Amino acid sequence: MKPVFILIIGLCCASPTYGEGVDTGTAQMACTNFPPFKIESKDTGTPHSGIDLEVIERAFAVTNQKVAFNFYPWKRAVTMVQNGKAHALCGCDYRAEREAEYIYSDMVGFHSQGVFIPADSAIKGIHNLQELAGKTVGTVRGYALEKTLADIPDIKIAPANNGDQLLRQLVNKRVDAIYAYRDVIFYHQKLNKETTDIRYFELKSLPYYVCFSRTIPDIRMIVDAFNQGIRTIRFNGTYGEIRQNYR
Repeated sequence: MKPVFILIIGLCCASPTYGEGVDTGTAQMACTNFPPFKIESKDTGTPHSGIDLEVIERAFAVTNQKVAFNFYPWKRAVTMVQNGKAHALCGCDYRAEREAEYIYSDMVGFHSQGVFIPADSAIKGIHNLQELAGKTVGTVRGYALEKTLADIPDIKIAPANNGDQLLRQLVNKRVDAIYAYRDVIFYHQKLNKETTDIRYFELKSLPYYVCFSRTIPDIRMIVDAFNQGIRTIRFNGTYGEIRQNYR
C-alpha cells in the first residue's frame, strides 16, 4: 500500500504546468503599442488607452471581470500567451494555423488598410498596389504591409518607424504615396493640425479579435465573459462611442 500512498501525495501536490504565475482573478492582456488601437502610457500612474483597450475594459466590466494590460514587443507578447503567461493578446487577425493556439473572441473590429496620397496628387485613384509601380511608397517598418509591398515589382519602399513619421513623409512630399492602416493615419492626422488634405483608397478590410490562450485552465470562462460583454456594449452604444472618440 505504501507505493500507492506516495503516488497519491505526488498527484495532489504537483504544480500546474499551464498558466503558472498568472493571476486567475484578473485577465492579463499582452499588448503591443499600436495607436490608436493600443496606446502605451510611458508615465507612471497614467493609464494605458486606445480603442481596443477601452473596448476590452468596458466589455469585461459588464460581468465585473478584472483586467490588466501589459505591453511587450509583438513576438514576446505572442510567446507569453502561447506559454500561458498571459491570458490573451489584445488583438490579432484570424489565421487558420492559429486555431491550435488561440481561442478567438467575438470580432473586436476591422483593420482597414489602403493607400494614402496628397489631395493634389496627379494620381486619381488606386484599385490595387500594382498601380503604384515606379512610385516611392512609404510604410511602417516591420508591419505585414511592408512585406506585401516587397512582393510588388518596381515599387521603391521608404520605411518609417511609426505612423506619425509615415504621415510626415507624405505631407512633406518625400514619397508619392503611403500604404498604411486607415485609422492609424487618421489618428496621427488628428494630432497634427498642420497636415494638409490627403485622400484614402481602401484596398482591404480584415476583422480582428482578442486571442485567448488555449493553455490556461478554465480560459473558456474568461472568453465567455468577454464575448457577453462586447455584445452588450455594442447593443447599448458604448462600443460606437469609444470608436468615435478616436476619430
